[in-house]
Amino acid sequence: MGDLQANLATIFTGMGSLSYGELAGERMKLGLMLHDPEEEHDCFSDNTHWSHYNDALGIKNVYTGSYTRVDGSKVSGPSLSDLVAAKNVDVDKKVRNHLNATLSKMQALVDSANNGVAYDQLIGEGNEAGNAKVKAAVDALVAQTKAIEKAVGTMGLSSIAFEGSDSLDAPHLVE
Repeated sequence: MGDLQANLATIFTGMGSLSYGELAGERMKLGLMLHDPEEEHDCFSDNTHWSHYNDALGIKNVYTGSYTRVDGSKVSGPSLSDLVAAKNVDVDKKVRNHLNATLSKMQALVDSANNGVAYDQLIGEGNEAGNAKVKAAVDALVAQTKAIEKAVGTMGLSSIAFEGSDSLDAPHLVE
C-alpha cells in the first residue's frame, strides 16, 4: 500500500541496518574487539547465539517472503526476492547465497553453544578459535550487506543509508 518505492526503501533500509550496523557492528564486532562478556546481547540468559541466529533468519525471511512456524508449517507470499529476480536474477541469487552463508556462520555459533562453549566464551580474550567463529559471522554479515546494497541498486532505489557502527566503520574510536 502507499508509495511502493518508499516502502521498498524502508524494508531494505531495515534489512541492511540490522545486518550491518546493528548485528555485525554493535552486537558482534564490538564485543569481539573488547573481549567483554558483558557486550554479548543476552548476557543474562546465555541465549546470544539464538538471538543472532534468529536475527539473521529474520532478515532472510523478510527477503524471501517466507516463515516457518514453530509447528513446522510454512507461510509464504510475494517477496523482495521476487521483485529483485524480476529485474536481475543474478543479483537475487547473490543475495540469497549471502543470506544462506550468514545463516551457516550463525549456525556455527549455535553449535558451539550446544557443545558447551557459549557466546561470551567465544568472544573471550585468548580464544582464537572462538574469536574466529564470531569474526566469520561478522564478515558474512558485512558481505551480505553488500549484496543487499546491490539489490537496492537493482531496484532503482536511491538515498538509502544503512545504519553504521564505529566498531566496523571507525574501530580506532572504540575504547
